[in-house]
Amino acid sequence: MRDRASYAFALVSAAVGLDVQGGQIRSARIALGGVGTKPWRAQEAEQMLVGKAATEENFRAAAAVAVRGAQPREHNRFKVEMVQKTVVQALQELMA
Repeated sequence: MRDRASYAFALVSAAVGLDVQGGQIRSARIALGGVGTKPWRAQEAEQMLVGKAATEENFRAAAAVAVRGAQPREHNRFKVEMVQKTVVQALQELMA
């Protein structure tokens, strides 16, 4: 996700994977980029999705868990909300 089309790089990125059977999430993977010194997995968010329905409401809850404990600096606080939107969007696109 970029906040301006003129930027040639993503401010935040997410790679997601879901194993869904019968509408229920059996396993989830969420990796985030652009939010720390290296890409990192949102394992707590992954775990909270397991056993749940693949719905926007659950995706939003997982996105909130993914940023829990974030310690942004003064000039990158906007990324907390951007991460959440990116995770939800990536999961929704995956299910589309």
